Amino acid sequence: MTVYSKKDIQTLVKEYYATVDFDIPEIQRREIAFQNWREAGIRDRHRYFQTNQELKDYLSKIPKAAAFHSVGYYLDPNERQFSKKSLQGFDFIFDIDADDLEGQAYVEKLGELCIMAKRLIDTFLVGHFGIDKENIRIEFSGRKGLHLTVLGDEYRYLSKTARREIVEYIEGTKLDRTILFPEKKGYVVSEPTAKGWRGEGRAFVEHILEETEGREEKEILEILRKYNFPKNQAKKISVLLTQPKTRQNVLEGRLSPLMGKGAVTLNSLSKAVMKNHGIGLGSIIANMKKKKTKYEFDGKIIDRAVTYDAHRILRIPKSIHPKSGFPCVTISYNQLEDPMNIFDEIAKLVGYDLIKIKLANPVLLEAEETYPLEADREYRLPRYLAIAALIQS
Repeated sequence: MTVYSKKDIQTLVKEYYATVDFDIPEIQRREIAFQNWREAGIRDRHRYFQTNQELKDYLSKIPKAAAFHSVGYYLDPNERQFSKKSLQGFDFIFDIDADDLEGQAYVEKLGELCIMAKRLIDTFLVGHFGIDKENIRIEFSGRKGLHLTVLGDEYRYLSKTARREIVEYIEGTKLDRTILFPEKKGYVVSEPTAKGWRGEGRAFVEHILEETEGREEKEILEILRKYNFPKNQAKKISVLLTQPKTRQNVLEGRLSPLMGKGAVTLNSLSKAVMKNHGIGLGSIIANMKKKKTKYEFDGKIIDRAVTYDAHRILRIPKSIHPKSGFPCVTISYNQLEDPMNIFDEIAKLVGYDLIKIKLANPVLLEAEETYPLEADREYRLPRYLAIAALIQS
C-alpha cells in the first residue's frame, strides 16, 4: 500500500476534485477566486468559469489550496474593477462563526454553532420574517463556521440598508426595549399570543416561570441574579414568585402584580430578555466587545460584514479548507440537530476508504472525536481523516 506524506497533498486533493460535482448557482455570473499553496491571502481573483464542470476540470488538474466564489452576481465577473463588473444582486447570507470556545472539544464547538443556527432560523428567519425553511441553504465552512443563505430574488436584490436593518432587528441593537412589555388599560402585560419582539419577551417570561417552578425563595433568587436582576429587586420578585396567585397572573399575561409600580423593575426585566437573547443567539446583546466589523459574545461571532458586503467571497461548497483539510459541505436543517451529521457528510464526500499516511509533524486531529497522531509514524486512516491530517501537519 502506498504511504502518502506531506509532498503528496496536492496529488490527493487533485484526486478528490476529480470525484466531486460542484453545484454553484449561476456560476457564469460569479467571480471565482483561488488561494495558492504556501501563499498567505487570496491573490488569484476575478476568474470566470462558464460551467461547474469547467471548474471541476480545472481543479482536478491544478488543485488549489482554497477556492471561493463571489456572493455577488456580475455581468462581467472577469473585470477587475468592481465598479465596472455590473453587479446584479448578491446573496443574502448570515455567517455564524465560533472563534475560540475554550475548554470545548471541536465537535462541541460545532454543536454550539448548530444551536445558534437553529435559533436564528426558527425564531427569526421563519418565526418573525416568515421565510420557508426550504428556502434557507445551510453550509459548513470546513472549519468553524456556518453560512445560512436565504434564497429568492426578493432577498438577492435587497439593498445594503435593508440588510442592515434586518440584522439590527435580529440582534436587537437598536430595539426600543419599552415595546417588549406594553401597557394595556393601565397594566403591564405580556400576552400569550404576542408576536415579534413582544413574543420574545413573552417567551422569556414563560422561561422564568418554568425555571422557577416548585423552587424555594432562595433558589429563585439565584436564578434571577443569573439574569442580572439587581439584588433588591431579585429578592422582592423571588418572594412574589413563590405565591401561586402571582404566578397565575403572570402566566395569564398580567405582569403588574410582579412589577409593582416600579418602572425600574420593568427595565430590569427588559434587560434580562436581551441578555437571554444574546446567550441564545450568540450575538452582541450583552457584555459586547466591538472588533471592527465583528461583534463577539462569549466566543461566538456573527460576522455582519458578510451580510452587507456585495463583493464578499465565500468558500465554494465541496472545496477543501486549507487549515482543517475538511471540505465545505451543505447540510439540511434537520442535520443541525447533531453536529456529527457534519462529519457524516464530509466522510461521504471525501471517502471512507483506508489509506496509509506518514506525518512530518505531530497532529491533534479534531473531528467527530480527537485523534492524537505522532510524527514519523505510519497510520491507516479513512481518506477524509487522512487528507485532513496531512494538511494539518
